[in-house]
Amino acid sequence: MENVRYIPGIISTRATGADDLPEDDDEIYWLRILSTNGELDKHNSIMDPETTLKNFEADAKSELGIVLNDHHPYRSFGYGRSRNAVLTSKNELLIDFAIPKNFEYDDPACKFKTSEKLMRAIELQLVNQASIEFFEAREICNLCQLPIRRYSWYSDWEPQTDEKCAHKMGKYYEIDGKRVKATYTVYDARLKGVSLVEFGSNRNTSIEKKREMRSFMEELLMTDQEWIAKLRDVLNIPNIKSTDEPDEVVETLKAEVTSLREQNETLKDEKADLILDAEDGKAYRESLVDEGIKQGNRAYGDKFDEEYHRDYYADLPIDKLQDAVAHNKKIGDAALSAGRSTTDDHEPPPEKTRATERDRRRRGRRR
Repeated sequence: MENVRYIPGIISTRATGADDLPEDDDEIYWLRILSTNGELDKHNSIMDPETTLKNFEADAKSELGIVLNDHHPYRSFGYGRSRNAVLTSKNELLIDFAIPKNFEYDDPACKFKTSEKLMRAIELQLVNQASIEFFEAREICNLCQLPIRRYSWYSDWEPQTDEKCAHKMGKYYEIDGKRVKATYTVYDARLKGVSLVEFGSNRNTSIEKKREMRSFMEELLMTDQEWIAKLRDVLNIPNIKSTDEPDEVVETLKAEVTSLREQNETLKDEKADLILDAEDGKAYRESLVDEGIKQGNRAYGDKFDEEYHRDYYADLPIDKLQDAVAHNKKIGDAALSAGRSTTDDHEPPPEKTRATERDRRRRGRRR
């Protein structure tokens, strides 16, 4: 069964800004169409990126390519065929079509009778949406994981069986206390063709040129209050109210800018303080390393490897480094006290200020 999906695909030419399209030559016009994507469309379906969209890319890139049609005719050779395709990281399928120049179409399915009229209509945005046609699809319900029932013009819906999904696509169902819409995913489909249409079903894509023009016109027609609401949303400034006059909005913005500048200056000061603290910390660490070396030499003498310990101490956390210094000092103090009776803080006895009776008698005998 063949399926048709109408999607407002981005249709681009060199005249509408698609600079990376191949160069037009004397024989070929180049046309790029965003033909489909992995988003939910108006048919309540999603194209599976891992199977369907990759198949579509391969079909469009194949040597035969796929046809560019007009409104999904039953049979038509179309306006041209695909030469290349790219499936982007956003699961958007871009297809490049080659359209012959100076070509007249006798095919009754082609509404434009010359390729020049077709390209002119596309460049003027009169033709700006596209639709895909595919086949060999597995269509699986996202609620029950069973194949969906298809609608037939002759027998209404397919009969319900245990192997078929019982949900009606697009209808809402109560599941685990939540209201969920029935949708389905299209797996393993192959791409037959792309057609130009006047209205697409997948509203998650749009014509780039048309979107730019619409945005420009919206800006021209915006009221002051609409501009204010847009500013509040874009800048995320809750103090701006939709009822404010433009002058009030300007004052609010000025206050916001002033506040941001003050915060910036504060941050600069804090950064300078942090730099100074870092420099002080570096100097303190260096002094601790020197002290650790000094106490290590006192404690272990010639057995102490100064070069090794200097590198070792340089990587220690401050608290561990302080512990190492204290440990070396304790060992050094113990070694000194066991080896001699004097200490580093030894002081000589005080000088005598008065001569004793014995001293006076001795001096008398010497005379």
